[in-house]
Amino acid sequence: MEHQIPVNDMPQEQPKSGQAVHDEIPEPLREVGQKVSDAFNEFKESETWEKMLDARDKARDYITENPVNSFFYALGAGVFLGFLLKRK
Repeated sequence: MEHQIPVNDMPQEQPKSGQAVHDEIPEPLREVGQKVSDAFNEFKESETWEKMLDARDKARDYITENPVNSFFYALGAGVFLGFLLKRK
């Protein structure tokens, strides 16, 4: 049994890129976006960012070395959150 897939013969518009998209964004949103970008870049250069990366690496190493324990910790956390957030 063959299925026919409808084909859209309408010409597709090319997605706008670069300056064209930039010009359509209102100025206040561009300013907010720039401030958020600057704040994130500043955060990435901080000591806190390095601590987060170290914690991520430690967690990854623990999970790799102890997969069964990690599974049961995740299962327990899921059950706990399920009970905590269940609908009444």
